[in-house]
Amino acid sequence: MRILMIGPDAESKGGIATVIANFKQHFQSEQHEIYYMATWKEGTLATRLKTTWQAVFQIRRRIRRENIDVVHVHMAQNGSFYRKALLILRAKKDCKVVLHMHASQFDVFYNKSNKLARKYIRYILSKPDEVVVLSEEWAAFYNGLTAVPVRVIENAVAMPISNNYNRDAKNIVMFGRIGERKGSYDVLAIAKTMQQRFPDMRFYLYGDGELEKVAAQIETEQLENVILGGWIGAEDKEQILQEVVLHILPSYHEGLPMAILETMAYGIPNLSTTVGGIPQAIQDGENGMLIEAGNTVQLESKMTAFLEDGMMRERYSQAAFETIQRRFAIQVYQQKWEQIYTQMK
Repeated sequence: MRILMIGPDAESKGGIATVIANFKQHFQSEQHEIYYMATWKEGTLATRLKTTWQAVFQIRRRIRRENIDVVHVHMAQNGSFYRKALLILRAKKDCKVVLHMHASQFDVFYNKSNKLARKYIRYILSKPDEVVVLSEEWAAFYNGLTAVPVRVIENAVAMPISNNYNRDAKNIVMFGRIGERKGSYDVLAIAKTMQQRFPDMRFYLYGDGELEKVAAQIETEQLENVILGGWIGAEDKEQILQEVVLHILPSYHEGLPMAILETMAYGIPNLSTTVGGIPQAIQDGENGMLIEAGNTVQLESKMTAFLEDGMMRERYSQAAFETIQRRFAIQVYQQKWEQIYTQMK
């Protein structure tokens, strides 16, 4: 079968782009061939609009020219929903559609929309032949909005050959968009106390988002152990991961973050929250740590216990590595998508 995958350019920022990059790099099949169409590229507003409208106007032509059987649409909330809605409506005229939902706050987006917008959201969600989500929690939510079959396929990542975790590393990192939703300010809230307890430890916040606001708070509170690292590419990330003792992501809303899976694949334990699909990857006290979103007391106490116990760090590391190897490796992920494509004939 011939698949047309629609979403942000693989070189763009964000988790969806990472998923698409993994498809480009790792998906191999004798039965299925994937083509790609970008609906978003980093750059000016004009660049982004041009990319979107080119996709809208060209999609039916590409479907016909390349004899596409299935259009695989990656969607989030807000602007992503409205952009992809147009493409779904056009694609459905010519072939089958599988909708791959990555939204971390689609429930908030839906509930804050007016009555007419909610009706339109439900209408669009009725159009695909299948909806794929990242966790059972999200499956329950979307089942309340559409009669289309909803299936769970968790994200996946490539595995390093071995676990080279360094339990004595001094860097605690956070990957992704910097801001309130990701819990960045909760990290700042405990940073000064952690600096007193662990003066050699450093927090590195990598990503884009509310950089100026966070930088101002770091300066005002003189948080010498917090460094803003900016957005980094895949090659730089691989180098950074070699010196990381812990990845933290105290998010308030999530799907199943690629940053958690990527760091676990490197044997790096995670401290995150019980939201979205995160508990499907992290089992508290076994391969990492979970807290309630917004609970900085738990964040501080669990991080302290972790940093004080070398055996705990090693145990969590090996369990994290094995979790990805067993459940979230690219090979298993590919097999699940091959099954979906085959069933949509």
